[in-house]
Amino acid sequence: FKTKSFISTIRYRDAAFVDGDKIKVYLNDKIIEPEVVLDGTFKGFQIKLEKGINKIDFEALNEGFASPNTAEFSVYDDKGVVVSASQWNVGTGYKATIILVRE
Repeated sequence: FKTKSFISTIRYRDAAFVDGDKIKVYLNDKIIEPEVVLDGTFKGFQIKLEKGINKIDFEALNEGFASPNTAEFSVYDDKGVVVSASQWNVGTGYKATIILVRE
């Protein structure tokens, strides 16, 4: 996704039954959130976007006690507009990737 934003907001939650699902978040292959326990409300953080490619990876660390891992993600630009939003139902080790290109 292309953007002119300098900052992006990443938000996530458990999209189904809150059962201890955990994720790890990377920015350009560097860990920025080593372990996040998902609950029913959105939580998140802001990242400063580098000029060019910004790769955001979400990795399922477990499947909670009710398989599979059910995460929901939203990525916003600096004006609060949704750039990308998705859900998954995956096993441990699966990664979802969003690439933001700051122009």
